[in-house]
Amino acid sequence: MQTQLQALMQQGLIWHGQVTDSRTAVLCTGFRSLDKALGGGWQYPGVHEWQLQTAFSEQALLLPLVQQAVRQKQSVFWINPPAWLSAAGLHHYGLHESMQVVIQTHPEKAAWAFEQVLQTKNALALGWFGQKVTTAQCVRRWHKAAQTGQMGVVLTEPALNEEARAYSNRLRLKLSETGITLDLLKRKVGWPLENVVLN
Repeated sequence: MQTQLQALMQQGLIWHGQVTDSRTAVLCTGFRSLDKALGGGWQYPGVHEWQLQTAFSEQALLLPLVQQAVRQKQSVFWINPPAWLSAAGLHHYGLHESMQVVIQTHPEKAAWAFEQVLQTKNALALGWFGQKVTTAQCVRRWHKAAQTGQMGVVLTEPALNEEARAYSNRLRLKLSETGITLDLLKRKVGWPLENVVLN
């Protein structure tokens, strides 16, 4: 019984409050306040959901994540992004010599592609999906695929209801006059938080 419980906890299927696993690898978010709220940064293996109230509001979070993934020699897969990547922009941020792969396809095929990337080694998967695609069953498959050691970020519109999903963290980005604030709807390291200011 104890062995089964430990196995479930290691897979991230049981939430264990404020206790953090020192063996869990993280990628820094680029913001001290968010790193602290998430227990050090974006955990991997793991799949994280970013709910976007405004299109392109994710850019502040994307750049530090992609830069750190590239420093760790990871390929970056952009699945159904809302706009094409700019070669000049990649060059400006020092990402031009890294492996950046863009996949544009039908939503169901994109969900399958996201799962395949999560099963590879040394990759960061970024996927833009509608809430209709991100069913509980689909997210469970992504979570299982990510257990090979990969990290994925699902970018979607806000959910009408907060039905349980197997995401490591779920957050909602909100634009305000002072910049971007976040509601952490689900955290692996504690209770939800509202209005986290990025600094």
